[in-house]
Amino acid sequence: MQERLTNAIKQLARPAHLDYLALYPGSILKDYEDMHVDVQVDDPRLGALTRVPIWLGLPGVSVKVSPGARVLVGFHRGDPEQRYCDLWRGEGLREVRLAASVKVMVDAPIVELAGGGPAVARVGDQIQVSGVQPGTATVTGTIISGSSKTSSG
Repeated sequence: MQERLTNAIKQLARPAHLDYLALYPGSILKDYEDMHVDVQVDDPRLGALTRVPIWLGLPGVSVKVSPGARVLVGFHRGDPEQRYCDLWRGEGLREVRLAASVKVMVDAPIVELAGGGPAVARVGDQIQVSGVQPGTATVTGTIISGSSKTSSG
């Protein structure tokens, strides 16, 4: 009985004639940096929503988003308790993180591996080695011309 009463009250509290199977555009107000954001939905019947999960549809990927970024807010299977937002434009994207166990290909202006750090040496990059005697030896050197766009931790 109490569950039926609770559900009836929830139905009354919902905005009138809101299609929970539709997607509603909005703007990010705050990024909690844990894949949850506050969103100001353009439709006044929804208004501001807090701690809405970001669903990207790609396991292992997380993002950080700037306030003002545009998103679409939806409700999984039409359930108003299962809201989510989808980043449908690239604007406002501050960071993308990927944890993967498969080959990853990246096309980006700057790439940090394992948190960043010193430049990464590539085949053909110059190294500086000092105090080496002629012959076969294992030596340690300093990279002097590593990639300026890729760093590793």
